[in-house]
Amino acid sequence: MPALPPIPSDIARIAAPLLFGNLWNWALYGVLVVQLYVYSYNFPDDKKLLKLLVYAIFCLETLQTSLSGANLYYWFVSGFGDMNHLASPYLGSFNVLMLEPVVSLNVQFFFVYRIWVLSAKKQWWLCLTICLCCTVDVVAAFTGGIYAHVHDKFASGSALNAFAIIWLLGSVIADILIAAAMLYHLARIRRDMDSLFNHRALLRIVGPIIETNFMTTSVGIISLLLVLIFPREIYYTCPMSIIGKLYSNTLLVSLNNRISIREAAAIKEVEMISLAVEPLVTSQSGSDMGSTIESLPNSYNTVVP
Repeated sequence: MPALPPIPSDIARIAAPLLFGNLWNWALYGVLVVQLYVYSYNFPDDKKLLKLLVYAIFCLETLQTSLSGANLYYWFVSGFGDMNHLASPYLGSFNVLMLEPVVSLNVQFFFVYRIWVLSAKKQWWLCLTICLCCTVDVVAAFTGGIYAHVHDKFASGSALNAFAIIWLLGSVIADILIAAAMLYHLARIRRDMDSLFNHRALLRIVGPIIETNFMTTSVGIISLLLVLIFPREIYYTCPMSIIGKLYSNTLLVSLNNRISIREAAAIKEVEMISLAVEPLVTSQSGSDMGSTIESLPNSYNTVVP
């Protein structure tokens, strides 16, 4: 049996990004499971195409998380103390460089569709630009995954770094364009609204989308900077390991946010009922209150669940 290569004194610079990236990846999967339960419980009547998107992304994330567990076993259990194992991406070339870009592509296309609807189909050129950026970065990520698998190395030189830079740069540009478009439509729609309640409802819809989009953009920028500043290190694998989970959670957060809209509408309806009934309380007896409430319009008597 050949002797194992010696363990370097700075092994933490190799092992730490792999370990923490996969641990955070598993933690975000737990968040995703909760988000999926909330979605399934509250929105069973969503369109079939939307539910197909949600459950397909969850299945991809489940597969990706399982493969990341296999990676951890390969690096830190069966390959414990073997630097050849730590130097190999093993299944990372598939679950990070192929599955995660597919997830991000579908989520970004979902937000592109929202922009297309909000703009009344007028900003087709912006939607086309975002789709082009998303497609280019996915192709680059797939090519990088194939390259890493063939060479069986994380840091295989400038070629792999080039693929990673194109992937991350395209993703960051797409996210920035999506966030900018959402901010623009938020400002435009608010100008047409007179009600403070409508303003708050709009912020509840668009606000979390912008915030989560900012998070995915930030992680993409951090990954890109790590590739550029440390081209011979694998520090970038840590934030890169959670990009897909951030996108999938972003999708479900934006969908589950409709719960707060529903609750706000219910509170508004209750307030309307109170305002309608309160002036009558002092002038009518308790026996007449039932008939008074029954005489209210149907919109007052129905509270949104």
